[in-house]
Amino acid sequence: MKSRRLALRLALLTLALGVHALAQHPSPPTPAPPTLDQLRAQKFALLSLDGKRVELNKLLGKGKPVAINFWATWCGPCRQETPLLNELAEKHRQAGLVVIGLTFEDPEADRQKVKDFVREFEVKYQTAFAPAQIYQFFNGPTTAYRIPQTVVFNADGALVKRLIGYNPRIGREVLSGAVEKAVGGGPEKTQE
Repeated sequence: MKSRRLALRLALLTLALGVHALAQHPSPPTPAPPTLDQLRAQKFALLSLDGKRVELNKLLGKGKPVAINFWATWCGPCRQETPLLNELAEKHRQAGLVVIGLTFEDPEADRQKVKDFVREFEVKYQTAFAPAQIYQFFNGPTTAYRIPQTVVFNADGALVKRLIGYNPRIGREVLSGAVEKAVGGGPEKTQE
């Protein structure tokens, strides 16, 4: 009986110390995403699926709504989200929507894997290999990627919505709604 009480007290003490440690060192908040103008000012370079250097600014265009999706071939939720991104890219092409898929996989070692993914999912939007600095520009310094992550901007370059992760039950509604707002004009009141 005494050993049970002692074990319970130790467990409670450990829990209390853990809560105290988290309170003293909370994880840093994710910074608010930049505007498209702030992103353009960085002049990021990407690699195309064919290994050619491409300026992100050329892919973004001017005065168009934009959805930037960070993803990877091994990411299950990314695989679930890709058909919706295809659908939105096609549906809003006439409205000028630019959809760009950025993967952080190794352009040398993983090029064929990424090409196979693009072919398998019949990706209808621009896809490129991105340096980690682009992800860090949106998320701050980190070693852990939270993907999929989609950032949607309206034609004026203002943030409409940032979606981290993808849940098939609500993801369609949230992402479609964000793109509709971007294509139609105004930003949502909430950013995350």
